[in-house]
Amino acid sequence: MLGLMILGALSWLLISAMKAPHSFIEEFKTEMAGIKNNKVILSYPDDLLERKTRLDSRLAMSDDDSIGLRINLKEKFLYLEIKGIVLHKTPILEQKSSSFFKHLSVAEKYVLFHNPLTIQKDDATISKDQFQEVIAPKDTIEAAKMTEIIPDTTLTEPVMYRLYLNHGIRVQITGQLPDSIPQFWPRFRFDYRDRYKYLKELTRSVIRNKPAPYQPTISLVINSRDAEAIYRAVPKKGNVILEL
Repeated sequence: MLGLMILGALSWLLISAMKAPHSFIEEFKTEMAGIKNNKVILSYPDDLLERKTRLDSRLAMSDDDSIGLRINLKEKFLYLEIKGIVLHKTPILEQKSSSFFKHLSVAEKYVLFHNPLTIQKDDATISKDQFQEVIAPKDTIEAAKMTEIIPDTTLTEPVMYRLYLNHGIRVQITGQLPDSIPQFWPRFRFDYRDRYKYLKELTRSVIRNKPAPYQPTISLVINSRDAEAIYRAVPKKGNVILEL
């Protein structure tokens, strides 16, 4: 009997977890129904609205004196920028996105991404102790010199971090390391903390008869040195642009 009860509870948790993305998307679509029908959005065809989303977000981030992160999933590049000037870029080696992003219309992308997202908190296997605050460059020559903020770190440990952004969006970045460096256990511990936290939240939501937790996630794999440098260069409450 006890075994059947445990099996039933686990099955209910699994069903709730599987329904979470659909419920989240439906709720989001309902919230966006009125917003995306405003005159500004309707006055642009999709191709121009998509371009406007990119330009508006970059312009908004260029007003900030801090380094920002721009993630372009179409071009498969990550950019470190300040005042609209690219300080550093690195290719995305692997990428995976939650189904939520695939269901977004151009109008919904504009509502979400025409302003940079802000890092609310982060979780990482490394510290930010090498982060340096810099003054915005006066010209392109000075900006070129600022690439010196990118440290030439030694590859000794796996680099993994999650950036929790507003709108409930999460970006997970993993640094690709040579096979000679042990990675399994550090990655297992990092993922275990996240999965354990999710399981607690899922159980709590089922007990209280509330929707299961769901967090749209973009997972990226990039060069490990670049992953470490980007994490330490972007401020704790820094700006992030998502270009889908």
